Amino acid sequence: MAKQKRATWWKMLYFQRATIESISNEDAGSGLKAAFRYFDGEEITPDDLTPQAFTAFCVMKPYIDESMRNYEDAVENGRNGAAKRWE
Repeated sequence: MAKQKRATWWKMLYFQRATIESISNEDAGSGLKAAFRYFDGEEITPDDLTPQAFTAFCVMKPYIDESMRNYEDAVENGRNGAAKRWE
């Protein structure tokens, strides 16, 4: 299987625990599944989830977005570095 050309991870931080612990296991799981769908490029709307599951998703979403930006920045920096090297 070929390596994916995209971000392959996102951060989960300890301070998020209080939010996740405050909701049911079912909603936490639904929020996590939504995060994986979002990470794969699917659109997630509040109507797709219960309010608590959407909260769990929203706790993770900024870090998914950051991971995607960091990956794109690294790719762009690599392109720029290669272009400078071979000028």
